[in-house]
Amino acid sequence: MKDKIFSSLAIILCAMLALSGCASIPRTSTVQQIEAETDDGGAESYSYAAEGPAEGADARAIVEGFVEAGRSVSEDYAVAREYMNAQLGNTWRGDTQTLIYDAFNVVNGANANRYTIQLEITGEVNEQGVRTNYPDHSTRAVDVEVSKVQGEWRITKAPDGTMLEASTFTRIFAAQTLYFYDASFAYLVPDVRWFTSGSGTTTSMVEALLDGPAPYLQNAVVSAFSTASELVRSAVPVRDGEATIDLNSDSFADATDRGISLMKQQLEATLTTLARVDKVKLLREDNEVNLSSEDTNIEPAKINPSTQDTLIGISDQYLVYVKGLSIIPVGGVPDISGYNPRDPAMSPVGNRYAFLNGKRTQLWGIDDKGELSLSLEGRELIQPSMDLAGWTWTADNGATTPIRAVPADTEMKGEARPIDVAWLEDAQIDSLRISRDGARALIVATKGKESSVYVAGVIRDAEGVPRGLTDSPMKIYPEVPVNTALWDSDSSIIVAELGNDKAVEAAQITFEGGSEHLQLLLGMVGIATGVGNRREVYAETNEKLYTRVGNSWHELDDFALDVAYPG
Repeated sequence: MKDKIFSSLAIILCAMLALSGCASIPRTSTVQQIEAETDDGGAESYSYAAEGPAEGADARAIVEGFVEAGRSVSEDYAVAREYMNAQLGNTWRGDTQTLIYDAFNVVNGANANRYTIQLEITGEVNEQGVRTNYPDHSTRAVDVEVSKVQGEWRITKAPDGTMLEASTFTRIFAAQTLYFYDASFAYLVPDVRWFTSGSGTTTSMVEALLDGPAPYLQNAVVSAFSTASELVRSAVPVRDGEATIDLNSDSFADATDRGISLMKQQLEATLTTLARVDKVKLLREDNEVNLSSEDTNIEPAKINPSTQDTLIGISDQYLVYVKGLSIIPVGGVPDISGYNPRDPAMSPVGNRYAFLNGKRTQLWGIDDKGELSLSLEGRELIQPSMDLAGWTWTADNGATTPIRAVPADTEMKGEARPIDVAWLEDAQIDSLRISRDGARALIVATKGKESSVYVAGVIRDAEGVPRGLTDSPMKIYPEVPVNTALWDSDSSIIVAELGNDKAVEAAQITFEGGSEHLQLLLGMVGIATGVGNRREVYAETNEKLYTRVGNSWHELDDFALDVAYPG
């Protein structure tokens, strides 16, 4: 996938160069630039002038020049290869990895012909466009070796991949969304990747889609394409808004009309996020793929499905609905005031509810018939979350395996199930929310004094029963302290560190890398946000309930406790 990930290094600030002892690099060779490909729409690429090695440059200058030349992806990093000897130039690949850094320095290695590029990195992107972020002040060392070739210093050993200064990375790469299905094929789950901007993006996205989901979603989502699916050639042409995807015959082995329709839907959801793509055409080794029956229809899969705009809350020890500025008692439910109810939840579909007792030692459920039952007993239960498949999730921090999933019908499906997650061992679960599509869990967990935010796939069996979470979660690094996290859309969240004795600053974070800080609110002890357009964001203190207006908090006349959107 040589057109998949292009990258480079930015010029370091002069002051930083002076501090590191790096010399400036003379430039004499011809300027080369990124050139847009023409196979998929002729979109513009970010263009950067890169220069080859200067005659007589010393070894350190060659290493620095090689780093800078990674910006130019023209002709498969041709300028970067000028800094190498012929053997390395023939085998080195620039598209396998991109390290994103804030600062770098070149230092002498263990011997005269070895140098180390020291990077303070913020993240990296792999060949499939999967981005991994790192906490502040993370470091990485890249070793290279040099020798003289016909009297000039050249790099003879270097790992595959390139390095990019963070601000340059955002000019060359852009976030794109691939889509995979939940286990029921009713929902399309986003998988955000990073690819170079330009004409090769469409091809890179299709190849990454065929390779399968990112690690944090593996075994939690499914693809309409088999593992044998490949492009016949590494190109996805786009003409007049139509992307043509030519797949090998193995892609269609035993494929039904429904399977082909699911393939096309998955491709359309992924590629029509690009401005230049309106529709897709499937080919089987140059032959158009047609359905055997015109009557074949599939139910369109949902993307970012909205929650109801009515919240659940507690007022005067009773369940209430909060809708806009109104607070309305929930009808058809038993009197729960004797339990001193807290932290209610409402199912995304139907009329089921859950809540904790005041001591947070019991989880109670109310079914569609209005019947109350004890779902779970524990010692330190957290606010429940209810998914589309009928399961209620919570965590008991007094248990060895804290995460619990409770079926709606305990008579048919049994009692609460412990969800064993190895990477959460010895952690306290502060917050747990299941996404609207039911395929992902958003978790805030604390180990020692460090709180972390994770997104992990929910692994279910063929009957939809939760069996675990994926082994390689996506870790998010908020700019604000955190003890709670909520889904704001299928690819954005709101996080905050709630507390009644301080000014709380919540932040909205997108998986594409953007963030927005909400206005401070003194004594914020709760926050609620729902998936969908124009869903109000609510915040509460011990005595007042607010809605977000612009970036300000507007006080409501009435008050409800522990408000939450469905889910």
